[in-house]
Amino acid sequence: MDALLKELPVHQGVARIFTAVGQDGFWRALVDTLRLLVPLDNALVALMRPGHVPRLLIDFDAKGHAEEPEELADYSAGMYLLDPFYQAACAGIADGLHSLESVAPDQFQHSEYYLSYFSAVVGADELQFMVNVEGAVLGLSLGRSTRFSLEEQGLLLCVRDWVLAAMRRHQQLLPPERAVAEPVASDLATLLDRFDARLSVREIETARLILQGFSSKAIAQQMGISPETVKVHRRNLYHKLNVNGHGELFARVLNPR
Repeated sequence: MDALLKELPVHQGVARIFTAVGQDGFWRALVDTLRLLVPLDNALVALMRPGHVPRLLIDFDAKGHAEEPEELADYSAGMYLLDPFYQAACAGIADGLHSLESVAPDQFQHSEYYLSYFSAVVGADELQFMVNVEGAVLGLSLGRSTRFSLEEQGLLLCVRDWVLAAMRRHQQLLPPERAVAEPVASDLATLLDRFDARLSVREIETARLILQGFSSKAIAQQMGISPETVKVHRRNLYHKLNVNGHGELFARVLNPR
């Protein structure tokens, strides 16, 4: 009986979710119910489409309040280019519950993006329910200042199928939106061109991978070159942009607040 009483709020939450499908209260009902399963510090819903700036649909803080912090303006202004989940969505990803570890580069947690932006806005860890809808990926991001345990991930995996089904159905039931021109996504090559540094294609690719959080070994594998050649590209890149390392490169290119 005690176990049933503990599960009762979750079942009541599921009822609220399906009552709200296609309506304004859907995302709040879904996030509130997921919080009954695992503690969350924040949640964000985004529609990610290749070639376009992600559309941030709704954001919740630790208390479940909808908000629009300044950091999200930074995200839409260019930080999304370094978001592993956005990169995964654009590259093509299967419907499911995806962990930060499964989509991020090998040195992501040592990248300047993670240290100066991601950890402050999302936290130490992130999971995303991601579902493909009409040429885009609808993502429900769950962020927290501490790592999600395997047990917590297992709990969310248990509800994955109906969460994804509810997300897809909610999106299908929304009234058609007036056609508007979606902002076209920028890219790091365009941002680097601003400096008239005459970077080579290889140097631009090296900069992109450095900023995303790939190690020299991983960059070499991605580009099909030796680690020694990566070091040459890195040295030339830093010299041409007049920066002394990864941190200055990040600040120069992304110009964070």
